[in-house]
This record gives sequence, C-alpha cells and structure tokens, in this order.
Amino acid sequence: MHHTVPSLPQVECLAAFAALRAGTPRDAFEIGEGCNLYPPAPAVGRHLANLLHGLAARGSLSRYADPFRGGARAAFADLLTARLGVTLTAEDISFVQGGTEAISLITNHLAATGHSLTLPLPNYYGFEQSAARWGAPVERYYRHDGLSHQTGAATGRPRALVDVLPNGVTGTLYARPDIDADFTLLDIVFQYGAMHDQRELEGAIHHRMRELDLTRGAAIMTASKDLSLPGLRAAAVITRDQALRAHLAGDAFDRAPTGSPLASLLMVLYATLLHASHGPAELLDKRHHMAREIVDEHGLPDLPSTADLNLVRARLATMADRFRVNAAQLAGADSPFTYPTGLTPAAGYSAFPSLRWPRPDFLAWVRQCGMDGLRLNPTVLHSGTAAAWQALFPDQHLRVNLSETNERTTEALQRLSAKLGHKR
Repeated sequence: MHHTVPSLPQVECLAAFAALRAGTPRDAFEIGEGCNLYPPAPAVGRHLANLLHGLAARGSLSRYADPFRGGARAAFADLLTARLGVTLTAEDISFVQGGTEAISLITNHLAATGHSLTLPLPNYYGFEQSAARWGAPVERYYRHDGLSHQTGAATGRPRALVDVLPNGVTGTLYARPDIDADFTLLDIVFQYGAMHDQRELEGAIHHRMRELDLTRGAAIMTASKDLSLPGLRAAAVITRDQALRAHLAGDAFDRAPTGSPLASLLMVLYATLLHASHGPAELLDKRHHMAREIVDEHGLPDLPSTADLNLVRARLATMADRFRVNAAQLAGADSPFTYPTGLTPAAGYSAFPSLRWPRPDFLAWVRQCGMDGLRLNPTVLHSGTAAAWQALFPDQHLRVNLSETNERTTEALQRLSAKLGHKR
C-alpha cells in the first residue's frame, strides 16, 4: 500500500496570489512585477560569454571538481574585505544557486536549531514559504519604522531576525525592531540603484555588515538584482557560524559539490564592481588594478578592462536614473499614488505607495482590475498575515516596479487612474 505524501503548507500570501490571479488574461498589463526589467550591461554579457568559452575550452565544465580549488571564494572574500573593512576568508564564503536557495538553506538550519523568525513586512514570499516548509514559526513582523506585530506563535524560542537591506518591496532602509536576536540574517538585495545618494546606501551596508556578528549570523549577497541576471542563480552566504557552515556543506554534498563555475565568477565580477566603483571615480584605475592582482593570485580568469568596468558603472548609473524618474512620477500631484511618511524608496527597482483614492473593497477591486486586464500587486501578496497587514499597513498599498521604461510607467499610472475613476 502506498503512503500519501502530505502536501506542503501554503502560506497566506501564496493562497492570495492564486485567488487574485485565477482567470486573469495572460496578456494583462501588470504594474509591479517582481524583477529588475532594466536590460543587463552588454559588457557583462560579453565577459560572461568569454568566461563560458574559456571554461569549456579548458575542460572545466567536463568534470565535477571545482576548477579554481576555492579560488573564487577566496577572491570574493578578499574583494569584500577591501570594500567593507570587514576581514573575510574563503572559509566564510559559500556560493549557492541564488538568493532563494540561500533563504531556504538558512531557514532550514534555523528551524532545525529551534529558532523562531522575525520578518520585515512587506517581504519576499520565499522567507515565509521556507519557514512553513521547514517548520520555523514566525513570531512577529515589523515595518519600516521598527514597529512590530506579534503573531502569538513560538514565544520563548531562540529568535532569528531577518534584516533585508534595502527592503525588496518598499525600497526603503528599515529600522530594526527593538528585540534581542540570537541570530541575525542580513539579506543585501541591492547595492546599486540608489534614488538620491549612493553614499547613503553604501554607508548603511557598511554599518550593518560591520555590526553583524558572523559567529551567530549570516549575510546573503546576490548579483541578480543589480545586474539584472536572476537566471544565472548566483549568490553568496557569508557566515562564521560553525553549525550553519556544516549545514551548508552537508547540503552541498547531497545537491552539487561545487555549484556553477560561471556563477561563482559572476559573483567575483560583482565584488570587483563593488570594490572598484566605491569612492571617487579617479581611483577606479587603482582599485581595478588591485582587483586584477587578487583574481590572478587565486588562479582565476582575468577581469574585464577598466574601460568595460566604466561602461558597466555608467550603465548602473543610468539604471538608477530610470528608477529615480519613475519614483518621482509616482509622487506627482496628478498621480493615483502617494508615499506615506517613511516609505519613499531609497534604492532598488520597487516602490510600495498607497492609493490616493482608496477603494471600499480593496481586494475585490484588485481582482476585478485583473479580470479586466490590469494586473496589480497588493499588500497581501508580499508575505505576512491579514492581522499583520491590518496592524502595520492599514492603508491600500500596491507594489510598483520602477525599472519599467518611463513611458510604460506613465501608461501604467494613466490606466490605474482610469480604473479609480480619475483622469490623469
């Protein structure tokens, strides 16, 4: 007799997503898609193509062994050390297949060690689904100003705080809630794309990394969002927590001993960009030369030229300009949106404004918009529970993707204004 495998628990946000999307047209116009739609820099594509050709020619893709014998992890650690002033080694670095996998692996470990979670709201649904899958109860949610909502679950357990910088949905830099955490997970989702001052974003990252105790915490970094390359599944987990390291190593043994050489080299390139472009532009040559020495010392393929790095930096600056122009459109006097205090985006491709003209039955209206061909992304799709949303975000918020073209953003606002019964 066959045993029936129980279905995985489904969190509220995924159930809400299925209910709101059911039956909507495939070609519906969407406001708030959850990925960076700004095209990748051609110079990055050329570099990756050359790397792939070289790896194949050397036979590095014809065997399972790491062709660099840990050199990519060591170079990544050295480059981050130079940028952040936090001393890191290859042993502190684990490359994984994207940020979602990193979240799942770390949540699995935290569940196994009896931790409850404190999550920001809104948030990427992967945190919540991984918590449900692995059995890590969510003790509380918190918003941008640190105000939190307790769920009533799992009091008395060791507490793990998830700190997402900047918040992937609101684009803001969150204050942490006033709690004692036994473990802190810092998820750094964007390091470019600042709306106003890149130095503010860099300063926040430096501060959070320097105060993070890696012996009872971890950081996640990914190139996916900044470089618009989520399909390559490239991310790094940074930790000195010995139990978590053992968990990551054990999982890698079961799944893939080395991961993708191309993805690890993408992370090295990302760390190079972060290091070389930090500070005054006139130091780029010096920082680029230092980075080339690091990758050469660890036996890695050469980096792009200084000219190509400049092209990538310019591309990232243009990307940030698009974000900034679209964010300003949302704040216009004739916009259907408004930014509540503390929710003006500081970095990244996502904003979370509230409706200037609220609807009596918000979710029913969102559902009808979807059926009519205008797909919206309201509060309940972005983690949390109905009680948490009511306590922390009682207004009617929608996610807006700031990486769309400025023309498409204008069209989106016009369509939304028409649905609200207001001309723009």
